[in-house]
Amino acid sequence: MLRTTVRHELPAYGRQTGTMSKISDNIKAFPKKAGQFILKYSKYFFPGFALIIAAVIVVVSLDQHRKAQEREAEKEAQALIEQQEAAAAELEDMEVPLEESGDEKLEELVNAYYECLSSGDIDTLETLCDTVDESEAIRLSEQSAFVDYRVENIYSQGGPEEGSYIAYAYYMAVFPPYPEIELPGFDAHYIRTDEEGNLFIVKGELTDEENDYITKISNQDDVRELNNKVNVEYNEILMENPDLLNYFLDLDTTVSTAVGEKIAQLNATNEAEAEPAVEEGAEQDDQTDSAEAAEPATLFVTTTTRVNVRASDSANAERVGEAMEGERFELVEELLNGWTKIKYGDGEAFIKSDYLSVIQSSEGQPTIGMLTAREEVNIRSLPDTNSERVGALIAGDQLEIVAIEDGWVTVKFENMLAYVNADYVDCTLFEE
Repeated sequence: MLRTTVRHELPAYGRQTGTMSKISDNIKAFPKKAGQFILKYSKYFFPGFALIIAAVIVVVSLDQHRKAQEREAEKEAQALIEQQEAAAAELEDMEVPLEESGDEKLEELVNAYYECLSSGDIDTLETLCDTVDESEAIRLSEQSAFVDYRVENIYSQGGPEEGSYIAYAYYMAVFPPYPEIELPGFDAHYIRTDEEGNLFIVKGELTDEENDYITKISNQDDVRELNNKVNVEYNEILMENPDLLNYFLDLDTTVSTAVGEKIAQLNATNEAEAEPAVEEGAEQDDQTDSAEAAEPATLFVTTTTRVNVRASDSANAERVGEAMEGERFELVEELLNGWTKIKYGDGEAFIKSDYLSVIQSSEGQPTIGMLTAREEVNIRSLPDTNSERVGALIAGDQLEIVAIEDGWVTVKFENMLAYVNADYVDCTLFEE
């Protein structure tokens, strides 16, 4: 078998040198060739390169915008925190802890005030306050027969102006039928200093600034805590002593009735003093006629909304019925505590005055003519388009006329005086 031998020879050094020379030449020529390559293929190269650069710019720009937004949000959050801290610091600076007074003059004033409430000494009470309303004086005088006060603690804080104070009195009220039971109470009083340096309790109108300041102070945690504590004690005692609770509710009615009667007597006395003296020689019949003419006409009330009817003048009293909007009742008495006594069924009952409109009886009122409706028109409780609607007329309906004034016709409607807009009716007056 023949063998073939392949010989591998290493290249000569001179050949190696030539190869290395070519490599060196290529390296030296690379920039030129690269430039030629880019120029030759630039229509392909540059658009792609531009897109890459644009993408990088967009990414960098978005990142910078995001970081700017984050920095802005951090600034706003920090500013909000600083505002909240400033507000909290301001509130903390404003709040003054509630402490026992320690002011002898102030404590003397407050104690004297409750002594007057217990004794019914209205003359002295008027010297302790800037003003005492006449009806309030009567109420306090009547109430003094049923309750005694004993002041436990007096707390005070500075008021909104120099020489003013807000005093809180924590007291016990005792009712004669239940001397062993003390009912807690908590009152706030606004106190000023007069030109002579004497303190007095303010009962008159307060400015908006004074009201705002007193409201802020009264909403402090320590004041509210003490007030809530007294309310809890008050409610627990009344729940544990139902007889006292019933007495307490009846007492409000008793006092309100007595106050109403005294005010009525006072008004009657004032009116009598204001009347001119009767001329000598006047006949007795004339005096009798005048007395009869002076008798007030019967009044009615209508409900302005759906409302509960109760057995006494208290929201806690027994509910004896319900009145729908527009129902009419004969008025017995308007009480100073915001309730009205009415004729209800075979007896009497009470409705909150806020939900009633008073209407005068047409009994004894002279008729001066007849009204005829030209079209449908409302009958109202007062000469005002916003007043309560008590009925309606259709074309041709007639009513007796009592008076015509300021575009309204006063008419007799279901035994009471009512009002109709004159623009919708024809009026025929009787000849004198």
